[in-house]
Amino acid sequence: MSGLILNETIKIYHRKLTQVLLILLVCITIGTSVYGKMNTAAVEDWRTETTQLVQNYKERLKITALAPTIHTDTENKLKIAAYRLEHNIPPTLDNPWSAMLNFSGLIEMVIIFAIIVAADIVAGEYTAGTMKLLLIRPHSRTKILFSKYIAVALFAVVMLAVLAIVGYATNALLYGTGNIHAADLFLNRQGEVVQKNIIMQVIKLYGLSIFPIMSYSTLAFTVSTILRSNALAVGISLFIMIVGNSIIEATAKIAWLKYLPFANSDISLYIYHLPARPEMTLGFSITVLLCYIFVLTLISWAVFKNRDVFS
Repeated sequence: MSGLILNETIKIYHRKLTQVLLILLVCITIGTSVYGKMNTAAVEDWRTETTQLVQNYKERLKITALAPTIHTDTENKLKIAAYRLEHNIPPTLDNPWSAMLNFSGLIEMVIIFAIIVAADIVAGEYTAGTMKLLLIRPHSRTKILFSKYIAVALFAVVMLAVLAIVGYATNALLYGTGNIHAADLFLNRQGEVVQKNIIMQVIKLYGLSIFPIMSYSTLAFTVSTILRSNALAVGISLFIMIVGNSIIEATAKIAWLKYLPFANSDISLYIYHLPARPEMTLGFSITVLLCYIFVLTLISWAVFKNRDVFS
């Protein structure tokens, strides 16, 4: 089995598309970090600026047409800003860890790139006509399929690690290495403002993001296995990913939507105390994603194991 996984991993990294994706990820991460630094103005009087922010948040909350998530986000920011003023806690700005939290949206790039690789790893064998050659080897179909799936999972982990390492290295050059004990204000599950270690929040966000990444990768892998078309697998997965962002908003009004994977696919919502519904927790979202990953993987296995590719 390890030999099959190694073989699939080598095939992934030997593809020019994979190399282009990794280069793109590095360039986009560096570019985003530099752009963020360029747009971070030095704050001469943080209390005056924070007081203005408090006023802005209060004015925004008067808008009745605000989406539920935006309304909650504004309330959270108002709580933190008011707490900062009351307890005289200046914002943490020149810190590479804070910058990594700010561009955590790049995790969606990892999801997209993982989808592209997952969609091609099975369908590509059919397109190239090499699937029959692969199946006549003395390995079971189960081992062949799962070696491909594990190779995709390992590639997703590598991309996430590249994003984190390049992001930290770039921001360390821009802001300095930072204090590993630096803390900032966040909200806990009860909605109370507390100080938390920034690096632990970064580790939590990037580490747990592997679950939504694998959920979308598994979806692309399953569609690819069933339809034997990487284009359809990529298209369907990206479409569902885009639609999924709107489902997060809809979940605030329709309770049963919380059981769909898309409503649980943004781990950052728990870092900033913005669950789609008050009763949703980080553990609940991870459990939902794991259930869908298991079901989709089972479907892939059932289809691949029983398909006749020699007729």
